[in-house]
Amino acid sequence: MAHNISGIITSFKYEGDLSHIALFGDYYLIPVTSSSSDKLIKPYEELTGDIRRIIKDLSSYGGCAYIETAYFGGMGAQMAEIWENGQMVGGPLISFDGIDNEIKYHQVTIVDAAINQALKSIGVSCEAGHDEFDIIGLGRYRSNRRILEEYHQKE
Repeated sequence: MAHNISGIITSFKYEGDLSHIALFGDYYLIPVTSSSSDKLIKPYEELTGDIRRIIKDLSSYGGCAYIETAYFGGMGAQMAEIWENGQMVGGPLISFDGIDNEIKYHQVTIVDAAINQALKSIGVSCEAGHDEFDIIGLGRYRSNRRILEEYHQKE
């Protein structure tokens, strides 16, 4: 089963105009997808300069994490950045699960559980038997399409 999401997690109640869903507590997820004409920021598959400007602006209200997952059949990669006060304070972080990293990335930190590290940095606490990803509710979503469906159902 595939798991492909990309978006911004806010550590505060987001009430802006972008499509978004509430996760746990005051954490919100704003799904983002680049268009085919956008210039991507490597090693990401969806992050662009325009999306980064949104994260920068949002982080002036509280901690934010940019996340991406790309999994199929339990194998894949996850990436994250941590933002506070208009500055990237962590990342890019990348984790590989069940695949070999054949590409050499510059200015990237390879870690275990990149998204959990980013979520912990913006205040998400894990509990016994559950990691930050599960505590916040990200496991409920397998794609940005599903996130947007939930958003439009609540309009």
